[in-house]
Amino acid sequence: MIQEILNFLFALAKKISNLISQFLNRSQTLHFEHGPTVTIHQKIAEGGFSYIYTATDSLGRSYALKRMMCNDDEMMEACRKEVDVHRNVRGDHVLHLYNVKYTPAGGNAMMCYMLFPLITGGSLRDEVNKRKLLSDDLGIIRTMKERQVLTLFKGVLKGVKSLHDAGYAHCDVKLENVLLDLPSAKSNSFGDDEMGFSMSQLREPGKPILMDFGSARQLVIQLKDRRTVLRVTEEASQNSTISYRAPELFDGGCRHGSLEADIDGKIDVWSCGCLLYGLMYGTSPFEMEFRNDGSVRIVDCTHLRILGGKIPKPPAKRVSVYQYSPLIHDLVEWILTVDRTERPTLDDVMDRVESMLTQRSSGVGSFV
Repeated sequence: MIQEILNFLFALAKKISNLISQFLNRSQTLHFEHGPTVTIHQKIAEGGFSYIYTATDSLGRSYALKRMMCNDDEMMEACRKEVDVHRNVRGDHVLHLYNVKYTPAGGNAMMCYMLFPLITGGSLRDEVNKRKLLSDDLGIIRTMKERQVLTLFKGVLKGVKSLHDAGYAHCDVKLENVLLDLPSAKSNSFGDDEMGFSMSQLREPGKPILMDFGSARQLVIQLKDRRTVLRVTEEASQNSTISYRAPELFDGGCRHGSLEADIDGKIDVWSCGCLLYGLMYGTSPFEMEFRNDGSVRIVDCTHLRILGGKIPKPPAKRVSVYQYSPLIHDLVEWILTVDRTERPTLDDVMDRVESMLTQRSSGVGSFV
């Protein structure tokens, strides 16, 4: 009798286990009104409040699906704001939103689904990591040529320009928030040799695609009083990455410019300068330093380090590895001007980068 009961319980447990396994492995489908019905596959990334999955439609087309749980009105408002930014911004270098869907998730919670194109080239952070730019073993570092750096940077600037033209500041431009859209004929990196790179494919970077508009806000904010300053700095501390954050977004940073000067798109210009340095050396200049022996030390990024505006320069041991011209170093320093009233505008930077690329195409000056 006891054995029969045990056999029954064992069979029941096995059946329940199989049902659970089938449920977990089942591909969920999701229908977008005036859009495709997609099958959701594996998770490929996650953030603080969202998950990214691959998805396909009935024609076999691939997508990236972002799922965000909105547990309260504040999260719901943030989600709707992100969707609005995507709908209002147009450009070849920004991530396009195909469709959005909201579904009840129990109680007052809602689930937001955003459907994007699937960009398979990884992020600029992935590319930098593959190239081991922060390694102390100089023999395994695979730097980008200066033309590649400037070409990628030009694409990032175009993406930021699209947001500014629509009246938004991105507020969190960084290596992690730029995807590489590679031609289908290529692999999802710059190539592969015994170290993971093909010199023939290193000549042509993929197209940068700016993403993650969750931190975006209106382009211009007038600093009318101390309360506004505190609000701006508090929002920045919650929504932007400190090592890419402009000096005026820290409490006390406004002392580096006129208090009457607006907070505007120059905050993104600063972040772009940090990203440019990261393309060259692996990370923001305010979270690293070079030792005399050429090795890299990662340091804590603080507001004092940023307000100081000191940009690390590689010692002689590393110069031979990177071989970047004084012109691109001057570009970085020009962009990372602490006083926002003296910092160049986005259009200024775009013009200078375009001029540098044009001059080198015509053989003027030194360029690699």
